[in-house]
Amino acid sequence: MDIYSNSYVKQISHIIGRVKCWYISNIVPSFLHLGFVISIALSLLLQTGAEARPEFATELEKECSFCHLDPAGGGPRNRIGEIFEENYFEFPEDFDMEAVTEEAKEIVKQLTTSFDFQTAFIKTTHVDEEQNAIANCNSCHSSIDRFLLMQAEVTFNAQASEHISLTLSNNAGTTMNAFATVDAIPKHLYVKVGQFRLPFAIKQKDHNILVRKGYSLGSNKRDIGVELGGSAGKVFYNAAFFNANNAAAKGGLGTLGAQLGPVRAGISSIFEKPGEDWERLIGAFLTASYAGLSIEGEFNFGNNGEAASFAPDDVDSKGYYVGAKYRVLPQLTLAGRYGLFDPDRTVKGDASQRLTLSAQYNFMENGAISLFYWANLTNADRGEDDTIQDKGTLRQLQGTDQIILMSRFWF
Repeated sequence: MDIYSNSYVKQISHIIGRVKCWYISNIVPSFLHLGFVISIALSLLLQTGAEARPEFATELEKECSFCHLDPAGGGPRNRIGEIFEENYFEFPEDFDMEAVTEEAKEIVKQLTTSFDFQTAFIKTTHVDEEQNAIANCNSCHSSIDRFLLMQAEVTFNAQASEHISLTLSNNAGTTMNAFATVDAIPKHLYVKVGQFRLPFAIKQKDHNILVRKGYSLGSNKRDIGVELGGSAGKVFYNAAFFNANNAAAKGGLGTLGAQLGPVRAGISSIFEKPGEDWERLIGAFLTASYAGLSIEGEFNFGNNGEAASFAPDDVDSKGYYVGAKYRVLPQLTLAGRYGLFDPDRTVKGDASQRLTLSAQYNFMENGAISLFYWANLTNADRGEDDTIQDKGTLRQLQGTDQIILMSRFWF
């Protein structure tokens, strides 16, 4: 059946109308509200990026350097990665990997550029007309919906020689990455010097994951230092030494993991001293992918002061997230994720929980539209409103939800 036929559209519109009516009438429970949003997402997308995704590495059973110029993944793609993206994240039947690889090796001192432009339209489900508040990522409530410029990043990657590359990226006037990469032992060891994103656990670009935001490990967590990484057989590893956001402070990070077939798992740890006390953060992670379905999860815990202690009672905070994605079509991906972050395990009722549902449709080779629904789950043990200073936390603890429509273009 042609999914774009008039009868199909009428049926979908009729269903959406009924669900929306029920919701407005407050008859349908909140979990059906989530289903309503996903239905809206599908109807919009059927009428109508370039992310570094961990599931692709597990699905292809390859390292990030297989598709990306940066051996740590992310940023501009090499020729193999470009072919993979151009074919909607699949390789064409006549793809000759050896021929493409040999052709790429012959090109030295090339300059590769990429541009990533992203906007968002944010609407909170809790509206207060009197306060005249503008919706943003930390809105408690709003009466004015808002468009935001999420990203306008340009990246330059220069292949200076066979073993040395230089990377520079700038996002709306702010330098994000500026580093040199030396392919010390091809396929086994690289060295990166400069300013770069700290390579902790699963490489996530989404700074809105609760646990990542709580530990300040989102998309903008970058520092100046040196990073070493690579692989040996099924094992992958990295180590980084950096400033810890303070010229007088230092920090260290290490990751060790393995990839067995479609499963990729490991453990990361950060030790740093940004102030008077040492801080420790440890995270275990896992990704798995098969036939378009992928799952990922990460469990993190950290503390201050007693950084050398691993006793459960000495752990100050914890957080985790689990999620799944399914590529319904090469261009259409549906995803869901549950996350929790407890900043202080000795305080009852300060934990935040969020369920994120999303749909992304690549409507053209270099363009995508996504719809997100943030269900910030109510914490029944939260304190009184006047005892909570962080309004973003207050919103999450109350369970105020948000809807985000995002558009993205890149080349």
